[in-house]
Amino acid sequence: MVRLGAREGLYPRALGVRFVYLPRTLRLLHGQGGRRTYRGEAQVERGRGLCSRAFARIAGLPRAHAGPIEVEIDANARGETWTRRFGKSAMRSRLVERDGLVFERLGPMRFAFALDLAGELPDAAASGVMSLGAAQVTVSSAVMPAQLADEPAGAADGEAGPGANEPGLSWRLVRVRALGLPLPSGWFAGVRAREFERDGRYHFEVAAQLPIVGLLVRYRGWLDVEG
Repeated sequence: MVRLGAREGLYPRALGVRFVYLPRTLRLLHGQGGRRTYRGEAQVERGRGLCSRAFARIAGLPRAHAGPIEVEIDANARGETWTRRFGKSAMRSRLVERDGLVFERLGPMRFAFALDLAGELPDAAASGVMSLGAAQVTVSSAVMPAQLADEPAGAADGEAGPGANEPGLSWRLVRVRALGLPLPSGWFAGVRAREFERDGRYHFEVAAQLPIVGLLVRYRGWLDVEG
């Protein structure tokens, strides 16, 4: 049994009981409210085609970059605002939770994601009391739920490449709208994102490409979430 307070944030609401099975660095990043700033390193690759550059500019995607990243998260009961600063380039988005999905608004685009556990899940959350920021979660089951334990590593994001077994979250795109109009989700099959823990550090990988247009952006890196 897991008790999650109603005042918990966007990610505990979207994930429910699954939140406690995330690795520690993901719980630290996603289990707190208020305004916080994290720093780390990132690499950004941008598509070079004319259409790719136009789409990336409309969506407010970051420019090519290799070096420091600063991420500011402003979280409250209504949702979260993320401002990612890659050197002189910034990307800002608004995230809200609804019916278990996370909706992200990026420029005129609105994406709906399902969050899936991925990789080899940690068993440290199987019993006892865990801290989620200022709150605590009591876990009284000594057995990981069967639907989680039976999920093959990497199955959530459909990849089995290097690092696929690292524990974390996979963002699965389910709907897309532009200026309020629905777009075919098949156009965005090349949008992938995951967060994971490697060697005790929070990591992220994001890639977006479109049919014919090709690569829009690909970025990856890490953040220091320990403060």
